[in-house]
Amino acid sequence: MSETHANSLGWLLDEQLGSVEGVRYAVLVSGDGLLKARTHTIDQEGGEKLAALTASLRASAKAWDEFTGGGGVRQHLVECADNFCLTTAAGQNTTLMVCTTGPLADVGLITDHMVRLAVQLGTRLSTGERTPVPQRDGSLGA
Repeated sequence: MSETHANSLGWLLDEQLGSVEGVRYAVLVSGDGLLKARTHTIDQEGGEKLAALTASLRASAKAWDEFTGGGGVRQHLVECADNFCLTTAAGQNTTLMVCTTGPLADVGLITDHMVRLAVQLGTRLSTGERTPVPQRDGSLGA
């Protein structure tokens, strides 16, 4: 896989979220679980695993929303004994995820920074839907 931290958004996650007290690491993830960017505090392999987990969490949240008629998922929180996982929509088909350093992290402050970043960058954070590519034999490839 390619190194994502060197891309145009890795530094931005570090700047906007990496300096916020209580943030352990952050990743930007496409809807199908591909890592788009990560803070320097998580390595490439960890970032890719976290991206896949984030996509799974968001899919579960969307299923919950559809079942309950919630009107669309905006944010998602997982509270563990030793940390929080926070996700927010960050443009079309893109999710921003933050893992906290511990259970006493200021979730409101971190969420505020996440939402401001997502709103500030809007379409820059969006990921287009991947569409099948027609093959020579007429079938659709991935």
